[in-house]
Order: sequence, then structure tokens, then C-alpha cells
Amino acid sequence: MFIIIHQERWKIIIYSLFLSLMQQKIYEIALSLMNGIGPKRAKTLVSYLGSAEEVFKVRHKIDALIPGVSKQLLKAVKWEECLQRAEIELEWMDKNSIDVHFYLDQNYPKKLKQCDDGPVVFYAKGGHYNKRKNIAVVGTRKCTSYGVQMTRDLIHGLKDFNVQIVSGLAFGIDIAAHKAALEFDVPTIGVLAHGLDDLYPVGHKSTAKKMLENGGGLISEFMSNTVAEKENFPKRNRIVAGMCDATIVVESSQKGGSLITAGLANDYNRDVFAFPGNADKTSSVGCNYLIQKNRAHLITCAQDMIDILGWQDELASTPIQTDLFTSYSPEEEKILNILREKGITQIDDLCHFCAMTVSQLSVQLFNLEMKGAIRALSGKRFEFI
Repeated sequence: MFIIIHQERWKIIIYSLFLSLMQQKIYEIALSLMNGIGPKRAKTLVSYLGSAEEVFKVRHKIDALIPGVSKQLLKAVKWEECLQRAEIELEWMDKNSIDVHFYLDQNYPKKLKQCDDGPVVFYAKGGHYNKRKNIAVVGTRKCTSYGVQMTRDLIHGLKDFNVQIVSGLAFGIDIAAHKAALEFDVPTIGVLAHGLDDLYPVGHKSTAKKMLENGGGLISEFMSNTVAEKENFPKRNRIVAGMCDATIVVESSQKGGSLITAGLANDYNRDVFAFPGNADKTSSVGCNYLIQKNRAHLITCAQDMIDILGWQDELASTPIQTDLFTSYSPEEEKILNILREKGITQIDDLCHFCAMTVSQLSVQLFNLEMKGAIRALSGKRFEFI
């Protein structure tokens, strides 16, 4: 009887924590929807008040609490509409296994946290952002066979240096980078200019599916039902540049998104690299310009970049250091082994794999979360950290 009561108590605690987390996420999403309040202002509000929830709770007196905040601007915010839309979005995310990452969360990309204009939240399918070196590979949509080959050779040369390739899943160099990453078993992240309820271009859906299966991910700061409008692409590019340690432009015309990404990377004080090309080739004008103006390092192969960044002495792979001071029960070890093997797993599947009831499993999952071994995601899914 005591065991049953004990398990029921843990179920109530876990459920209460889950509800609290969901409520917190609603406020965080709503914060990103406030009309007239961009990422910089939103982060300022949180820095003064402590949380997104507190921003909404004291909204009628924010101008008195924080110097320099316009009362007129706050009046224009549709506070209740933001919360209602956020609640609808979170429900949709839960049904479709989408995760939301707030800029203060531990798993938000560390590099992107350093950018004042980084999104308050972004939405994701799969993906890990702080376990590897994130390298942006970008370029023109109208790439040449030379550009595709240079992209492939580049990623082949970087594959043993614990990298993750980031690009925009667009035509041209972007999709060439994602496909090369898949070919050489390198995780790759696609940053989208629309909501995660769709994929543009449609022809890249099969590649996107393989990216997820290979440990990569799809991310966007745009909510569901957001189409890929022209003004969304520069916003997408700042995430590509902001979350990455370095940006590589393979081919680029005189104007285009890849030059915007390179410019943003420069503004963020990140390394930028470019492949030179023939002076009479339209697809090389942008790269040659970046090199000429000292806005990018000239490289001809992956080794050039490795030398410049000082990666020469790194091992091909970095072993995962286990915590020598944390002990796990046999049940906990069983759960951890399953999550290591299968990746992100839904609680019902875990019950099946572990041969446990939901109540038995909930206790073990709670203990593992407290030990910092696993992370709970939306949709009652869990992943090994």
C-alpha cells in the first residue's frame, strides 16, 4: 500500500511540474509575439522582471518599473491575444512533437545567446545545438558543379572534427551542404523561413526527413501557418550566422542571402571563410568581394580552415566523459541505455521497451531528470543528455 501511495504522489508531483512548465512556455512564446516589441526589448523586459510570466503579470505598470519603456508602445501590445495564440501554438506543438527553446534555456544555442537580436524563442524538430561545433555552409541558389564539389570536399574534410553543418535547406549550395553532411554521416541543421508545419521547397522533404533520422534537426523562429515570405529570409539568415562558430560562403553572386549571412557573422565577430573563383564568373563575384575587402578568409579546402581555427591537434572524435560520481539503479541504467540507443523517445514507447507501467516509469524518469541524465521534451518525450 505504501509503495502505491508513494508512486501516486510522484505522479502528482511530475504532472504538476509538467503543467507548470507548459504554463511557463505559454508566457515565453507570447513574449515573442508582442507587436512592436522585438527581441532586444523583450529580453530587456525579462532582465528587469525576471521571467516572461512576470512581464505579463505586471504589464500595467511596466513603464513605472523600467526606465525608458514607452507607455504608448505597451498600450499597443495585444497582451491577451498573444497569450491565446501562444496557448494554441503550444497545443499544436505538443501534438506534433515540436520543441520550443527560450533564449534563457540551457539547450538554446550558446553562440546565439550572445546575439542581442537572437530570437526570444525558436521551434525545433530534433537537433542538438551545443554538443558540436556549428559550422554554417551557405551560398547561391544558382550554384555550379564546381560549387557542389567544393561543398562536398569541404564537409568531407571537416567530418572528423566534431562539426555540425548548418544551412537554410534552400536550393543550390544549401541543399548541397545538407546532402554532403548526410553522405559523410555529419549531423546537419536546417534553419527555415517559415513554420514547421510545412517545408519549402517541397522537393527537399525527403532530405529533411533523413536529416532528422541522422541526428540533425529543423528549426525556425516562425510559428505554424507562417509561409516563406521574402522578409523572413534575412531573419532566418541571422539565426544561421548567430548560432555558428564560423560561416563558409562557397559561391555567391554580387547580391544575395549568403552575403547577408556573411555580413551578420562579421557583425557577431564570428569567423567567415570564402572560396575564391574565376573573376568572370557571376557565381564567384560575392566570394571574391568578401576576400578582397578582408571580410572573409580565403580558403581552398577544409584544411585551410582547420589551420586558421587551430583545430590541427584535435582528435577525430571527442569521447563522452561519464560522471564518475553519479550512480544509477538497474532500472535507471535500462532507461538510459534505451535513450542512448534510440534517441528521443515518447513515454509510451519507453514503457514498452522497459516493460514498466507509466507510474513505475514516471518515478524513474523523475529521478533521472534530477540527476541531470535526461531531459523532458514536449509531447511527453525524453532524451539522453
